Amino acid sequence: MKIAFFGTGDFSANILKSLVTDFKGDVDIKLVVSQPDKPVWRKKILEKTPVKIVAEENNIECLQPNKLRENKEFFEKLKFLDLDFIVVVAYGKIVPKEVLEAPKYGCINIHWSILPKYRWASPIQEAIKAGDKKTGLTIMYMSEGMDEGDILAIEEVKIWENDKTPDLFKKFEEIWPKLLVDTLKWVLSWKIKGEKQDDLKASYCSKIKKEDWEVSFENETWEQIYNKFRAYYPWPGIYTYFKDKKLNLEDVELIDYNWEKNIWEVDRLSKKEIGIVCKDNKILLLKQVKLEWKKSMDILSFVNGNKDFLEYKFL
Repeated sequence: MKIAFFGTGDFSANILKSLVTDFKGDVDIKLVVSQPDKPVWRKKILEKTPVKIVAEENNIECLQPNKLRENKEFFEKLKFLDLDFIVVVAYGKIVPKEVLEAPKYGCINIHWSILPKYRWASPIQEAIKAGDKKTGLTIMYMSEGMDEGDILAIEEVKIWENDKTPDLFKKFEEIWPKLLVDTLKWVLSWKIKGEKQDDLKASYCSKIKKEDWEVSFENETWEQIYNKFRAYYPWPGIYTYFKDKKLNLEDVELIDYNWEKNIWEVDRLSKKEIGIVCKDNKILLLKQVKLEWKKSMDILSFVNGNKDFLEYKFL
């Protein structure tokens, strides 16, 4: 199967790497398309995208057009390659109609939810934050509407109570290359055809905003707070305020503990355990924190330098 692969970041690069190494006999990657390299650090040195690095390591041509729409030279390149499929994984740009129609059998996209639930950005974080017990990978035809294409295949994945965002990505990495290749084969052999989504059942998630990271002990339950931590770990993390200074809760754990103290108060549970008292015998055990303008530190070191943190009440 002759394909072009569109992607940019680490997760896209992992899929490309698997296609190249594990499925070389099934797919012939004629072209890789990635976003342009971006300047980083103070010296503004251009840094290659992870997908471009994988492409170069495997001697695959990589194009990085600034724009796709009305890019005649790029369209002609796609036509010349006589592609069976274009596979798009977290590319980061809108793919115009001319590109969608370039391959013989369609433009295929991988989405990290069970569509039509959680269309658009951050579907993994949204599922964890909502306390869902399962999510999944959806492979679909791309359309001009964002995540609205006909569904080709879905594989469900369980979300355990302590799973964080990296845990789900790891689970997805174990299944997505084979699921993708199998789906392409099924399309070619007419074993499956796209199934329309029910737009009435669609839900949406937006890009993660700064206000999403903040924890409100007064307005959120212990479950909502812990789910938010799991969803936004390790980036962007969650934070609250300690004496008007931003306090990042970098690592926490939720435990059952029969502790009859004031709700949302910081208490020492043992010599090495410090946590925030929640409702229903739950304790948000603090492990690593970072106060605004200070370095990250373990909770015991933080308390040693901030004695008034003990018995502090978050409101």
